Amino acid sequence: MTNPPMTDTQMTILSGAMDRLVPPIDDLPGAGAMGLAPEVDSLARRHAPYHHAVVIFIEKLASTWSAGLLPAQQDALLRDLEAADGAAFNAVLELVYLAYYSEPRVHRRVGWRGGPLQPEGFPLAPFDPAILQATRQRKPFWRQT
Repeated sequence: MTNPPMTDTQMTILSGAMDRLVPPIDDLPGAGAMGLAPEVDSLARRHAPYHHAVVIFIEKLASTWSAGLLPAQQDALLRDLEAADGAAFNAVLELVYLAYYSEPRVHRRVGWRGGPLQPEGFPLAPFDPAILQATRQRKPFWRQT
């Protein structure tokens, strides 16, 4: 069964919480303001245990979370949720980190270079044909045709 996408209200709560979990730094917005909540939702819907954790996370925040709360009050709500259900909190935090550190703006900020590892990636040692010596000495295990 496919898990349904979050409602706008749920996305708003998740985005706000994401901004407290990964707040803005310098010119880089917080994880929620970067618009990463749909990515977190998408990741969660593909994996039932994560989806369950996000549902719990949103349900526990829904009655008390408000964008109008002071950041310290929002942080207190998140601390309470973490204390009440650390497994759900940690699963959501993992999803937020996955989405955040997959974002090209974050890569630029931390100096990560994306793309394929080769041919422009890490230098490889020259190939040493001696590593094949044991393989060459084996008798064929296949049948000639």
